[in-house]
Amino acid sequence: MKTVLNVILVAAAVLLAWMCYESIQIPVQFKEDAAKRDEVVIQRLKDIRTIQEQHRDLYQTYCSSWAELIQFAKTDSVKICVKVGTLTDKQLEDGLNEKKAWEYLCNPKKYAKEIQKFGLDKATFSRDTTKVNILDNDSSLIARKVWEWIDEIQYVPFAQNKDTFELTVGSVTTASGYAMALFQARTEYAVYLQGLDESELTNKINERKEMDKFPGLQVGDAEQANNNAGNWE
Repeated sequence: MKTVLNVILVAAAVLLAWMCYESIQIPVQFKEDAAKRDEVVIQRLKDIRTIQEQHRDLYQTYCSSWAELIQFAKTDSVKICVKVGTLTDKQLEDGLNEKKAWEYLCNPKKYAKEIQKFGLDKATFSRDTTKVNILDNDSSLIARKVWEWIDEIQYVPFAQNKDTFELTVGSVTTASGYAMALFQARTEYAVYLQGLDESELTNKINERKEMDKFPGLQVGDAEQANNNAGNWE
């Protein structure tokens, strides 16, 4: 009888130890897994912001749908300046600047004396403009080869049902009467953290709601200007 009691006590002690371990480990594991997913989703929102801001710079508006954004990214372009060489200190001291130097080189007959005076040569100095695709106009987009998966940019990573980010545009009138275009893109924790510990996920969502904050990740704001900041920044 004593042996049986000892076995029961040992089993109970092991079970208690396991329960204590689980009570500590589950929140830790949830935070680690959630942080990894956060990182991926945040990067996707940054990509969306980059493309939206390029659209704003060109057209003073934001894309109001994923189809519009993807089409813009695939087919539109921006002008960039391609620079070769720099002016010497002596040329700068003599009053030359890049704009004048390129103007002289583009009109060699008219500015033959100036070209000779400053020692200019198109082989060593040039300033020209060319058009590049939207996705080739940002080093981050290029580095991660966004052009290869641009058709998937609207889908929330880790979502189990091909959920898309919520995309909203709006505007606000400034004190000077200017209508400022706004946009936001966001997704809830429940969408991209699905599959992780349900209890911890519920706690995370409730914590945000109690703070009267959006229970997820969001970039920009369709109701008030925030310089397109993300709520993780």
